[in-house]
Amino acid sequence: MTKLILTRTSEWNNKTRKFGIYLNNQKIGLIEDGEKIEFEIEPGVHKINGKIDWCKSAKIEFEINENETKEIEIGGFKFGNIIMPIGFGIMMILLLISFLFKIESNIIILFSGIGFLYPLYYITLGKNRYLTIREKI
Repeated sequence: MTKLILTRTSEWNNKTRKFGIYLNNQKIGLIEDGEKIEFEIEPGVHKINGKIDWCKSAKIEFEINENETKEIEIGGFKFGNIIMPIGFGIMMILLLISFLFKIESNIIILFSGIGFLYPLYYITLGKNRYLTIREKI
């Protein structure tokens, strides 16, 4: 039995959304946050990628032989699980400081917005790298 095991990392920014999984350009299923699913596939060379809305991962190619098991891991963009909460936290702290101390400054607004520039890249120009996918060894 040739088996493909797909594991999705648990992450803050895509927790409630499912990723579509495509094997050789055919949708084979959906995977939820932190889920692990198994598929029986034909032996041979395959390409796999994930999609969410208009964003997707790169396609990776792997070869699987008869009675072999391959494990693939899929997740959100690089450092997204760290940058999003930290950026949001910094933004909230800066806005709270400006409100408490009655500071009106464009610099506070600028620093507040910087935390959103990194993910903004991944939903626009980097949309084909929004998801990461790799073969687990």
